[in-house]
Order: sequence, then C-alpha cells, then structure tokens
Amino acid sequence: MDGKEETKYKRLPGRGHRRGGFISVSLTRCSLYLADDHVLAVDSTGFSEDYKRFHFSDIQAIITRKTRRGAFWSAFLALMMACSFIGALFLEAEPLRIFFWIFSGTFLALLLVNAFRGPTCICHIMTAVQRYQLPSLNRLRVAHKVIEMFRPAIDRVQGKLIPEEVTFDQNEGMLHPAHPLRQSPVRGHEIRHDDGTMHVMAFALILLDGILTGINLFHHTVIMATLSSLLAAGYCICIVIALVKQHDTDIPSSVRRITWASLGFVCISYFLSYVLMVISMVTSKPEKIATQWDMYRAMLNLSPQDSSLVMGIYAFVAACSLVLGTLGLVRVMRHRNGSANLSRAG
Repeated sequence: MDGKEETKYKRLPGRGHRRGGFISVSLTRCSLYLADDHVLAVDSTGFSEDYKRFHFSDIQAIITRKTRRGAFWSAFLALMMACSFIGALFLEAEPLRIFFWIFSGTFLALLLVNAFRGPTCICHIMTAVQRYQLPSLNRLRVAHKVIEMFRPAIDRVQGKLIPEEVTFDQNEGMLHPAHPLRQSPVRGHEIRHDDGTMHVMAFALILLDGILTGINLFHHTVIMATLSSLLAAGYCICIVIALVKQHDTDIPSSVRRITWASLGFVCISYFLSYVLMVISMVTSKPEKIATQWDMYRAMLNLSPQDSSLVMGIYAFVAACSLVLGTLGLVRVMRHRNGSANLSRAG
C-alpha cells in the first residue's frame, strides 16, 4: 500500500437525485468524479455512500434523451404566477395583496431559474453488462459539457473511430460501426393490458365536476358547491390510482399525458381553493368563523357574482375540467375500442 499512488479525482458539473421508485421521493444525491482511467459515480444519502466505477475501456455508449419535465415545470410555475398575480391585482385587502405579490415574485424567480438551466434530459452510461442512469446529468447543457470531457479520455483508451470502420445505412439514415459493440443484456419489462377503467372513472368525474362548476358560475347554491367538492375529492383519488396502474401497461402515451395534466390541475385547484377560503375569511365577519367547518361553510357560500376574482377562478376551473374530462374520455374510449377490435381479430 505504501507504493500505491493515490487516485486523483476531479468533480464534474451536475447534481441530481436518484428516484427510489415510481411514486417514492428519494433523498439520494448523485454526483460524478473524473479520474485518469475511469469515472466514479457517487450516491450519497448523508449517512452512507455507494460507489460505481466505469473504466473508459468498458464504456460502450453514453445515451442522452431529452425530456419534457422542464417544460412541464415552466408551465406549472407560469400558471401559479398568473394566479398569484390575479390575486394581487383584484383583492382589496392590503395584507392579502402583499402576500400574493410575494408569491408572484417567488414563482417568477423559480421560473427564470428553470428557464436558465435549460432543457431537461435523462442520461445513461452503457457497458457490456449494464445500463446505468446518471441522475446528475439531468440538464442537456450539463450533459453535453460532461460528455465532451469524457471524449478525450475514451479516445485515448479505445482509440478514435476511423471512417473505414463506419458504414451508412441509407434505409435508416444512421451510421453503424463495421464491428458493432456487444449488446447489453437489459432486462425487459412485461407490458400488461389495461382497459383504462380507472381512467374512465377519473375523467368522467372531472367532466361532471366541470359541468357543475359551470352551472355554479351562473346559479350558485351551497348544495351544488358541496357536491362539486365531493367530486373533486373523488377524481383526485381516481387520478392517483390511475397513475399507479398505468405503469408498464399498454395505455397510450396521449392518455398518460392527459392523466399527468389532470394531476397538475388537481394541485392548482387545491391552491385556488385555498385562495377562495382566504377571500371568504376576509369578506365574512370574523366573529362568525370559530371552527374549521365555519371556514369551509363560508367558502361554500361565496358566490361568483360577489367578486370578479371568484368568477374568474370558477370559469378557469370549469374550462379546465371540461377540456381534460372530454379529451381523456375520448382517448380512453379509443384505446378500449382498439383493444376490443384486436381481441375480436385474434
């Protein structure tokens, strides 16, 4: 051990978190370090660290795929900023206006940071025996920068690919090496059939809630507002179950996107419900609100005709519910009809 030289590592840009499961939240921080003959991936939980070494002679490919996660967060933050901005403009109470101005500034700062970091991506490093995800390379700009740092070291160990070793496939428009690399044995996932029953229930409840909210927009009653709240709780549960069940199934990508958009709409709806509760507390007499049930009853009594802000919130929720519910039902029914036709043909 005395004659062994100490390996020097250089910290590479990027930092991310590794997901522990489909809906779990992981606190594992991931980072990369560059050595002379290998790259070191470190997963740290704060109490323990896991190390994986990838020697440059074993690396077959580094795969980067662009994702829409950054665009989704930009849209979500822009919508939240718009809602806070509306509250800051139309509320009459000065403390509430200051509160919503602070929220607007916070969402604007987060939106600018997300836009500055650039598009998101998923990056994998492939060897002959495995394909390993690199969560720290979750932005395209950082991933390209790190790959360019890998390239000279990999070329030094494996050698550069000369033009005579490359053939061009005119049918696919792709370059192929004359001596292809070994395929990594990636374990496949069994794709299950799902007829989308839970999706139908979720989208039907969303559509029904949109109809009730539209009626409340012109003729407000406490009974219909209460029924709309129960429907919102019901389709929230159905959406979460549908998201869990659609994993590794033949549910079309369009239905998946609408389901995720519905989950985002649920989060926005609960935020708007909080805004309505604050408005009802301000407009109602404080001595009449003694319990949480009194707060909820005051919110149900709040009519869209009482304020332009309340009318705007009701109109926004009704429009989103009608659009998501209709599109979701149409896409799911197409999937169910297609599956039924395939079954009859079989």
